[in-house]
Amino acid sequence: MSAAPAVLNVSAYLFTPLTDAAQLRGPLRERAVVAGLTGTIILAEEGINLFLAGAAEPLRAYLDELRTDPRFAALRATESWSSAQPFRKMLVKLKREIIRMDRPTIRPAQGRAPAV
Repeated sequence: MSAAPAVLNVSAYLFTPLTDAAQLRGPLRERAVVAGLTGTIILAEEGINLFLAGAAEPLRAYLDELRTDPRFAALRATESWSSAQPFRKMLVKLKREIIRMDRPTIRPAQGRAPAV
């Protein structure tokens, strides 16, 4: 009989204007490390994209704390479970886009394009 999965994995993204992504980098990483989380957070002018893993209670608390920032209040995470830690370390990266499209004129936070 195998043990129940013990590692919570979450993924989430949110298009929201971040003019201070560089200033968020350190505090977000520090809080994640203190919570025992591993994974990657991508910050860009257009928003946040994250893949994190750790014990359920600290990971959910980390997300709840992140949502206290009004810009991240609408962040919704998809959860899955694994028996082993899928990531080796905690990274917070600054990128041009949170989801690479190579189309800088596309601004999802500004809404959908008009229908044809």
